Amino acid sequence: MAAAIPLVMMAGSVISGTAKQNAADSNAAIMGYEAKTASAQGYEAEAQQRRKNSMIQGSQIAAAAQAGAGFGGSTGRAITQNVRNMTEDALSIRYKAQLQKWSYGLQAANIASEGQSEATSDYLRAGGALLRGKAGNYLG
Repeated sequence: MAAAIPLVMMAGSVISGTAKQNAADSNAAIMGYEAKTASAQGYEAEAQQRRKNSMIQGSQIAAAAQAGAGFGGSTGRAITQNVRNMTEDALSIRYKAQLQKWSYGLQAANIASEGQSEATSDYLRAGGALLRGKAGNYLG
């Protein structure tokens, strides 16, 4: 009966390690999906910002034309600067989304690594339980 105890401890450690690794793999996969979602949402938000920018630019050009201001001089510079600012806004949206994607990817890698470490630790505990059982056979 005493020899069965190390085997039970070993089996428990193996099952625990496998369960921890499976849970970590699942959580890492979820973080991977979050990364893809953040990227897709960022590209869509950028596209929406660019559409909005185009409408604003069209309104500015129409207003300048209706006022008879022309497109040279300060009016042209103002419109050009607005286009630059709008482009930077759209690119900032993309950059933020890519940072979120990177962050989720990093979290996924960390979770997977922690799961692997926990599983390895439990597998080593299982080996230790087995060795304690075998040593008990020789010492007892």
